[in-house]
Amino acid sequence: MRVTIKEVAKLAGVSPSTVTRVVQNKSTISDETKKRVRAAMKELDYHPNLNARSLVSQSTQVIGLVLPDDSDVFYQNPFFPTVLRGISRIASEHDYAIQISTGQDEERRLENIKQMIFGKRVDGLIFLYSKPNDPLVDFAIKNQFPFLILGKAVSPFVSLVDNDNIKAGYDATKYFLDQGYKKIAFLAGNKELVVSQDRFAGYKQALDEAGISLDENIVKFSFGFLLEDSSYKIMEKMPIQEIEAFVTSDSMVAEGALHYLKDIDYRFPIITFDSIKPRIDVDAYININTLELGRESFRTLLQIIKDNKDDKHTCYRQVIPHSILTR
Repeated sequence: MRVTIKEVAKLAGVSPSTVTRVVQNKSTISDETKKRVRAAMKELDYHPNLNARSLVSQSTQVIGLVLPDDSDVFYQNPFFPTVLRGISRIASEHDYAIQISTGQDEERRLENIKQMIFGKRVDGLIFLYSKPNDPLVDFAIKNQFPFLILGKAVSPFVSLVDNDNIKAGYDATKYFLDQGYKKIAFLAGNKELVVSQDRFAGYKQALDEAGISLDENIVKFSFGFLLEDSSYKIMEKMPIQEIEAFVTSDSMVAEGALHYLKDIDYRFPIITFDSIKPRIDVDAYININTLELGRESFRTLLQIIKDNKDDKHTCYRQVIPHSILTR
């Protein structure tokens, strides 16, 4: 027999209306009461009716995660599962579910976003990528729907959670410059992505400050998302004998580069970007604190959703610090 809200209220020692407000995660209910009610719900194995709750509270208690163009990267690149772990952890604390949006092409992805927004299936969106002139982001802006970008937004009026990737690219390059290296190559993913552009900008800035001219022959980008096999092929075009050290945009890029170097029996120092200690043999990595990126993304989106209900329009720009860690 299905457990009723009255039974939960009786066990928790509160009124049924209080249980309802806890289910809706109302800020007017104390944390102590929420814990007591949630403990009773767990003990009785009570599961609230999401559809009914949505009608009463005008809230779905669901957020949408918008994946990049190539959804395969979401499952292959460790950045995305780690971000998802951070988001899921905070979402669970607030009794939120997650809906993932993807699609084979931009048209299909846009259609999915429309269904989420017009169908009132989610309370807000987190875009797990950043690129200029994105029609999906433009659609969310046009409809004044709560969202943020996990990455750098081109518009100053779009909320975001990100690292300072220009500074991170600068720090990665300076790590090798401080060791006396001058011929430092740069290998990255899709040049259309803002994160690739920013890390490259930091790379150029560090070289410029050191009085070293940019050598286009040792700078390579991919078309689309750069996976391990793609970076391997791009390495074949590099003038390896001229290079002293390598800055790579992420661990998947670094892994392809290392496989190529192993095959030709060659080695030089590599630094990459990651949030956990890479399993590959790099000399150092920029810890971009991906878990915290995910956690802060959800916290910030909740505030944006609340602001939207209160007819407030605040732009949040949360920057998560990075650090350099050596092997």
